[in-house]
Order: sequence, then C-alpha cells, then structure tokens
Amino acid sequence: MTRWQKIKRELGRETQPVDTIVRVIIIERAIVGTLVAVLGVALLTNSRGVVRLVIQWVAELNVNPERRLIPRILSAVLRPIGQFSIRTVVLIGIGAVLFALLELTEAVGLARRRRWAEYLTVIAGCIGIPLEVGEVLRRQTPVRIGVLLFNVAVVIYLAWQKHLFGLRGGVATETETS
Repeated sequence: MTRWQKIKRELGRETQPVDTIVRVIIIERAIVGTLVAVLGVALLTNSRGVVRLVIQWVAELNVNPERRLIPRILSAVLRPIGQFSIRTVVLIGIGAVLFALLELTEAVGLARRRRWAEYLTVIAGCIGIPLEVGEVLRRQTPVRIGVLLFNVAVVIYLAWQKHLFGLRGGVATETETS
C-alpha cells in the first residue's frame, strides 16, 4: 500500500462514537460558526446599513453602553466597523464567512465522526492559538483567556485522546486503549 493510500484510508474512516467532550466541541463550533456567518453576511450585504441599524437600536432603547455588557460589546465591535472603508468592511465580511465555513465544517465533520475533521480541528486550533496568545498579551480579559484555554484544551484533547499525528502509538492503538 502506498503512502497516499494509507493517508486516504486514515482520513476517510469513521472514528469511535462521539463522547461528551467532542459533543461540547461540536456545539461550540456550530454556535461560533453560525454567529460569525450571520455577521459576515450582514457585513457583505449592507456594510454601512448594519452599523446604522445598531446605532439606531441603541438610541431607541436609550441604552447606556457604560452600564450593560451587551451594549458595550456591540459598541466595541461595531464602532470601528463604521470607521472603515467599504472595501475593508467587505474584506472583513469575506474573512468572516470563510472562518464560519471552517468552523461549521469542523462541527459537521466531528458530528459525522470523520477522522479528517479531527485533524482539521487540531490544525485550525493550532493556527489560531498564536493569534489568541497575542490578544491575551495585548489585553487580558476573562473572555480572551477563556477562549485561549478552551482552544488549547481542544487541541490537546483531540490530539491525545484520538491518537492523532502518531501520539500514543497512533491509529493502531486507538481502539485498544480508548
């Protein structure tokens, strides 16, 4: 059997039944993917209109952004978007849609017990960790630290528990020890 055939067989196979931790990962990826997709589509369809709509909502509700968490988050996220050029907002929207597709692909693949989804989740998580570390170093908040710790835990759990990348003897020992 050639190396390519071994890789194809490894990535195409079903994994063991989904455990509770993988279910949590699936739910998290699906929620994040959906929310980011909605944001990306909103930015792509009418960039300036989305910002104006949120500003109108805040004004109509007479919400003091200094007192409540949700309005503070909306203000912090959407205020800078209103200052970007249309081209920049469109690029952010495209990036958001692509990221959402990645997250939703991970969720669906993990839910369908596909080996490639485990690898994809670990690789995508490893790529994102340095960015999250940079954000935490720039400004420490409980949310940023929580996201970083969650993603590090996901990478370690999947790589170790699922015997990815040859850890713990690789795929040959997966069914024996898990």
